[in-house]
Amino acid sequence: GTDDEGIPEATARWSPGSICELLPDENIEFSAPADVGATYEMFQYRNLLAIAAAIGVPYANLTGDVRQANYSSLRAALLQFRRRVERLQRKVLIHQFCRPVWARFIDSAVISGVLGVPAEMAAELKTKVIWIPPKWEWVDPLKDRQAEQLAVEMRFKARSQVIIQEGGDPEQVDQQIAADGARAARLADPQPPPARGSADAGDAAPPPQQNPPASPARNRPRLSVTSVARVTNTPRRPTIGPQRGSRNG
Repeated sequence: GTDDEGIPEATARWSPGSICELLPDENIEFSAPADVGATYEMFQYRNLLAIAAAIGVPYANLTGDVRQANYSSLRAALLQFRRRVERLQRKVLIHQFCRPVWARFIDSAVISGVLGVPAEMAAELKTKVIWIPPKWEWVDPLKDRQAEQLAVEMRFKARSQVIIQEGGDPEQVDQQIAADGARAARLADPQPPPARGSADAGDAAPPPQQNPPASPARNRPRLSVTSVARVTNTPRRPTIGPQRGSRNG
């Protein structure tokens, strides 16, 4: 640059530890940029906000800063972000990647003989597949559960659809529920009564009951109810034999 009189100013590059001799009337002035002060945080916030809006990610998810967020703003941002991600999952990841991989898998299994099905059924297997993406976590799970329950009760939505949206398989869920119910019923049943002849020495055995003679149609031996309950509830092996009153052939 030049000074006020148009005389070129000398510009020198210094390195740390250097020594420079100045001519008469020369002076050194160092750069002193102005301090941004309290405006730098707002400047950084605006830049990060613009980046989050450009890539379609909520500001709180991008930076982890939730100081200026509340329940309503977080929920609205997450709903919009969820719609964007679901669109990418369905239209890009599943449609352009998962479906071709699944079709190639079916073709390879049929050609190698691992999957012994006709060509018509193989083509049907390529399309009859349910893609289940990972489940979404909500800000208020209680209200969302109540909304899903109301939608199922009003028949606005199927129960299997709710399970799929939560990342589960309806068939596996139903099997687990049935298994839990059977186990609970088995554990809640009382112990079966002891078989005849297995009473303790101090207890008197009940007198045998006289059953009327069986008709010829009931000659085949059958399992008693006590034997079936013992097979189900205790590890001891039951004794299979004819019931009282049955006759051998």
